[in-house]
Amino acid sequence: MEKNIYQLDAALARPLAPTTVRSEVLEIGAISGLANAELALWVKKSGRSTGYTTGRVAVIGATVNIGFSFGRSAQFTQQIITSKMGEAGDSGSLLLDGANRAVGLLFAGSAKATIFHPIADVLQALNIRLTTHADTLLPQENGEFRSLFELCQFRGKELLQLPNVVGVGIGKKIKADHDTGKLCITVLVARKLAATLLREEEIVPAMVGAIPTDVVESGRLTADFQGVCTNQRLDRRVKMRPAQPGISIGHYFASTGTFGAVAYDNQSGEKVILSNNHVLANATNGSDSLARVGDPILQPGKQDGGQQPGDVIGTLLRVAPLHFLK
Repeated sequence: MEKNIYQLDAALARPLAPTTVRSEVLEIGAISGLANAELALWVKKSGRSTGYTTGRVAVIGATVNIGFSFGRSAQFTQQIITSKMGEAGDSGSLLLDGANRAVGLLFAGSAKATIFHPIADVLQALNIRLTTHADTLLPQENGEFRSLFELCQFRGKELLQLPNVVGVGIGKKIKADHDTGKLCITVLVARKLAATLLREEEIVPAMVGAIPTDVVESGRLTADFQGVCTNQRLDRRVKMRPAQPGISIGHYFASTGTFGAVAYDNQSGEKVILSNNHVLANATNGSDSLARVGDPILQPGKQDGGQQPGDVIGTLLRVAPLHFLK
């Protein structure tokens, strides 16, 4: 049975020539394969704004509400949440484990957390692979996690209706900044408030079924559509040929983010550039004319000084359209 692919913020560009890109991720190296996200997994990324950073997987199987430009928002399920690993402009960065296996694709975050799509979903939705051979990923066959995933799916959207709640997923219970090692339903809130400031029906329940909850302050979760960053690494902004993952890239009209990976189209076998929809295609829903297949893609991105025609590295090839709540 084919796996259901949930909504993604992802897109591809076709480089002008295969020689204009190289596969090694800046400051990390070659991708060795694929890996599933696991709680407490040590991970790393290389991004346009904050460069090489590391973190830990904090929540898996998360349903999150993400803010986009112009007051739009979208909901994503089965997401990976790590400790803070980047800032605006790092969207599109590839998440890897210690063995350089790809785990996820960065697309959103906050002051305290960073959000990634599971890489297997991205590859299947866009019909690509990350290595020249077929990528393989062992399935997760943990019965306890499977039942928790189902519980998160069933109750997550209900919890997201509570004011201040921005995400729900599987994590480990934290008490007094100490990881107890016990699995829980982690409920992310924009701001942690005392129970006395909430009505009874607005309070996150202590238990969901037989599973304890843990309320964690994450701040508002947003996609960095405009690429505004307070800690920019200037070396990420320069033109680089051949270009490689970890540097500035974006649609010619406005958006700027990170070149995530060189992938291979399963149909044609050609090299393609992987990043986010909101980086390469202006957060299009596919019918709003914000971007069209064939649009120029700049490296560096426009906000980093990229201009036509000299900085055009490729053209928009394929987009996973975004479906907004409002």
